[in-house]
Amino acid sequence: PLFLLAERPIRAMMRQEGNWFEWELKPLTAEERKACWEAAQSQSYFAHLKIDWTALATKFKFTPGQIFAAWKHAEQHLPPSVSPEPGLVERQLHASCYQQIDHNLEKKAKKIIPKRGWTDLILPPAQKNLLKNAVNQVRYRHIVYHEWGFDKKLSYGKGISLLFAGPPGTGKTMAAEVMANELMLELYKIDLSQLISKYIGETEKNLHEVFLEANRSNAILFFDEADALFGKRSEVKDSHDRYANMETAYLLQKMEEYEGISILATNYQQNIDEAFMRRINYVIKFPFPDAEYRKLLWNAMLPEETPRSADIDISFLAETFPFAGGNIKNIVLSAAFMAAAENRPVGMKDFLHAIKVELQKTGRVVQREEFGIYQGLMDEPERG
Repeated sequence: PLFLLAERPIRAMMRQEGNWFEWELKPLTAEERKACWEAAQSQSYFAHLKIDWTALATKFKFTPGQIFAAWKHAEQHLPPSVSPEPGLVERQLHASCYQQIDHNLEKKAKKIIPKRGWTDLILPPAQKNLLKNAVNQVRYRHIVYHEWGFDKKLSYGKGISLLFAGPPGTGKTMAAEVMANELMLELYKIDLSQLISKYIGETEKNLHEVFLEANRSNAILFFDEADALFGKRSEVKDSHDRYANMETAYLLQKMEEYEGISILATNYQQNIDEAFMRRINYVIKFPFPDAEYRKLLWNAMLPEETPRSADIDISFLAETFPFAGGNIKNIVLSAAFMAAAENRPVGMKDFLHAIKVELQKTGRVVQREEFGIYQGLMDEPERG
């Protein structure tokens, strides 16, 4: 017997010689992948561990070979303890799964290593609850789609699309990072302005490649500067207008087909077309922080290990200077380097001088009186 293995069906010309049989090896279902994970574990040193394979089998659409290879990799990197911590096992399994994935998303996007958690994200409760709902929709999709039968009702549209709208520096990128960290998924930041091409068909080709590669790892796609493509669809007056609308429609289609998470970030929600908004699962507005939330941001930006002077007045900084989170991050980091250069704790004068630099970046003339009761600290020579 002669066996031929191919990714596509072979034409009828091969069937004219002798007896010819064809078998199509379809991708495994979630239940079949779960059975493969259980079989791989049963043959290992960690066969006694209680592991819920349903979520992992749903998240990674692996072949049997990939599943056994991922488990073998995880087994080699787990500690020799008979009963390692459950969280450690889960993290190692995800890391081993990503070892089996080969994609080229780095060519079109920048990979972000998620390090932030819910406590780092300073947002009003309503916005944070929406983010947690989106996370739960991914975390429990195997229950709703597979155990409760919704998979039979939906042929597409099983992914999640989110729109993050708000001024720069209000935490949109951090929110995407928190979601990726919670779900243990890869996160790729894509600048849409870099994908758009003046040549007909090139933008669609770039978008197709992004989603094709993302399907291999179920990565979270974070489209920054969404206004570059998702602005209000213009009235068709010439071929350029018609083509711009086609690009937008194509991206909407790819987002609906993608079973992972797609996040769009924009600074101007009012520029987004209403027809587009109806096809987004979650619209989350990132407000400019008021004094109360600015105080939380100032405290959150300072690591516990940072030595600090007793004269720091966070309340004054939050109430006097209306900064967004991104600006506060720049100020805190700049102040820390000022103090480190003189080998002393971070103090109020470091924050004030860093604030002056941040304000001057926009071309603004900073008046001494703006620093209120602390303006005396501005009389000292600035450090670089």
